[in-house]
Amino acid sequence: MSKMKIKSQFGKPKVMALVGGGLMLAGVSLGLSNLPQGTRKTTDPPVMPTGKMGQDLFLAIDHRDAKEVERLLKAGADPNSRNGLEFTPLYIAAASHQPLAVDALLMAGAQVEAGSAYGTPLHFACATANMEDADKFLSRGANPNATRGDGMTPLMFAANAGFPPLVADLLKHNADVNAEDDGGASALSLAARNGNDPVVGMLLGAKASIEQADEEGQTPLMEAAKNGHAASVGILLKAGAKVDAKDKMGRTALSLAAANGDYPDVVQALLKAGAKASDADSKGRTAAAMASVRGHMASVKLLGKPSASALRAATFAMNPRNSVQTSLKAVQVSMGKFMKGANCVSCHQEGLGRMATGAAKDKGFSLDKQVLGEQSGRLNGMAGALLPLHKGALQNPEMMKQVPLMEINEISTIDSWLLAGMAAHGEKRSEGLQAMASVLAKQQSKDGAWTFSLPRVPMQSSVFTFTALSIDSLKSYAPKGSATDAQIAKGKQWLLKAPAQNSEDRAMRLLGLNWAGATVAERKASIDAIRKDQRPDGGWSQLPTLHSDAYATGQALYALRVGGGISASDPMFKKGIAYLLRTQDQDGSWFVNKRAIPANNYFDGGFPHGESQYSSFNGTCWAMMAMLQALPSK
Repeated sequence: MSKMKIKSQFGKPKVMALVGGGLMLAGVSLGLSNLPQGTRKTTDPPVMPTGKMGQDLFLAIDHRDAKEVERLLKAGADPNSRNGLEFTPLYIAAASHQPLAVDALLMAGAQVEAGSAYGTPLHFACATANMEDADKFLSRGANPNATRGDGMTPLMFAANAGFPPLVADLLKHNADVNAEDDGGASALSLAARNGNDPVVGMLLGAKASIEQADEEGQTPLMEAAKNGHAASVGILLKAGAKVDAKDKMGRTALSLAAANGDYPDVVQALLKAGAKASDADSKGRTAAAMASVRGHMASVKLLGKPSASALRAATFAMNPRNSVQTSLKAVQVSMGKFMKGANCVSCHQEGLGRMATGAAKDKGFSLDKQVLGEQSGRLNGMAGALLPLHKGALQNPEMMKQVPLMEINEISTIDSWLLAGMAAHGEKRSEGLQAMASVLAKQQSKDGAWTFSLPRVPMQSSVFTFTALSIDSLKSYAPKGSATDAQIAKGKQWLLKAPAQNSEDRAMRLLGLNWAGATVAERKASIDAIRKDQRPDGGWSQLPTLHSDAYATGQALYALRVGGGISASDPMFKKGIAYLLRTQDQDGSWFVNKRAIPANNYFDGGFPHGESQYSSFNGTCWAMMAMLQALPSK
C-alpha cells in the first residue's frame, strides 16, 4: 500500500510540540511568537478546543473519568473537537490507555482517521503500545500506513514502543515495513536503537531492509551497537548485516560502540563477525583509539593498543573551561537554528537551554547577544499576550479551563521550565510573568506536587522535576506573600515524603528542597541517595537498566553542588567531572540516546546526533551546568 500523507487541517504543519521530551507551548499556534504584546495572528489555529463542550470533554479524559466522558457525549459534546495542537479527544484517550473512553467516543462518531500534523488516533495508540484500542481503529478501517508530517507511520511508533503483538498486528494489516521518516529512520532502526530485540527479529522476518541508512548514514546495526544492545546486534549480524558499513563520518558499528560506551559484549560480537579495530573514520580515529580515550577499559582489552596516529586524532585537550566553551557554542547555535525552524518557544531550548546559558553567564562566559535577545523577546511577548487570559483565569475557574493546553495537563510542564529559564537570566518580574507564575501556582495538587499526564522521557518523566521547577518559579515570579510561602512549604513537604524511583527523581528532589529553603539536615538523605547512585565509571544512569550518560551524570553533579553544597574538590564530584570530560565529543556535545515517544514531527534543530539530537541537547545542557560548577566564581 502506498504512503498517505496526512495534511494538517490548518494548512502547512507547524512544529509545535513534543520536541526532545517536553511538550512546547506553541508560539505559532497561539499567535504569540515575536509579536507585540496583545497582538494575535488571525490565521493561527484556535488556542482552545473547537466544537461544543470540547474543553470539558478533553478535561474529563485527562481526569480519566469515563462516566463524565459518556455524560458529556450524551449531552451533545463534539467527539471530533480539536485543541490548539490539533488533537482530538480520541488521540488522548488512545495514548493514555482509556478503552472505555475510546468506546464512548467511537459510539458518538469520533473519526478514526482524524488526521493532523502529528498523525492519527492509530499513531497515538501505537506510541504507547495500546494494542486494544489500536485493534479497534484498524477494524474500523484506520490506515496502517498513514504518515504524519515527518513521514512516521504507526508501525514506526509500535517498533519504538517495543510491543511485539502490536507490531505483528500491524504487519498482518500490511503495514509497510520499509517506510522511512524524514530523518531516514525505519521501523527497524527504531527497534534497534532501543534494543527491542523481539521486534528486531519480527521486522527482519517481514523483509525489513537490513542496510537501510538514516540521514547520518547509520544502519540498524550501528544504532544497536552505539547504544550497547548486544542481543539486537547479534540478531542483525546473524541476518547478514554488513559489519564494515560506514556512516557519513566514516564510522563503523564497532567505532560507534567503542566511542559511546563500554560494551565488551557488543565489541566481541562485532570482532567475531569480522569488524576491524584498526578501521579509521574520516578524522583518522579508530575503535581502539576511541575506547582508549573514553576510558572504556573492558573494550580496550578486546580492541588492543591503538596506533599513535589514531590516538592523536581521538585525543583533544579538554578541561572544564574549554569544555564549557565548546558546548556553549553548540548549544547557542542550535538555539538560533531552532528559533528559525520552529518559530515557537520550547521547554528544552528556552527552558533547560536558558538555565544552562544563564549559568554560563553567571560564571563570566560571553553569550550570543542576538540569540539571547530573540529568546527574551519571544518569551516576554508570549507572557504579555497571555496576560489578559491569565488575569481572567485567576478570577474565574471557568476561564482557567480555557488556558491553552490546560485540557491535557501541560501547564506545569511548560510554565515551570520557561519561568526557570527566565529566572536563570534574571528577567524582570513583569506583570505578565507574575500572572504566568500565579496560574502555575494554581496547578499545585492537594498533596503539594505539580503533575503532568503524558510522559515523555526523560525531560518530562518525573513529578519531582515539575514540583522542584515550580517552587523555583514561584520564588522568582509569584506575588510575594504568605500564600506563595505556604505553597512552597507544601511542595517542600511533598518532596521530603514522596519516594524517589530513579536518578532524575533524586536529583530534582534535592534541587527542589534547596530552592524551598530546606535545611542541610533535611537534605542529607537526598545527598546520600545520589552519592550511592554513582557508577564505577564515574557517571550516573537514567535508569538502573541503562548505561551511564551525560544527562543523568550532569543532572546528579549539578544537584549535588547547587542543591547539596558539596565541594568541587570532593573526590566523587571530581570523578564525575572526569567522566564527562572524557566522553564529550569534539564538537562540544554529548550523545544521549532518544528514548521518548517520537510524538513530535522531527526536524533538524542544528544540534549533533540526528534524531537523538534533542535528548543530546538536554544531556549537553545538564553536563555543561555541572561542568560550570567545577569552575571558580566569576
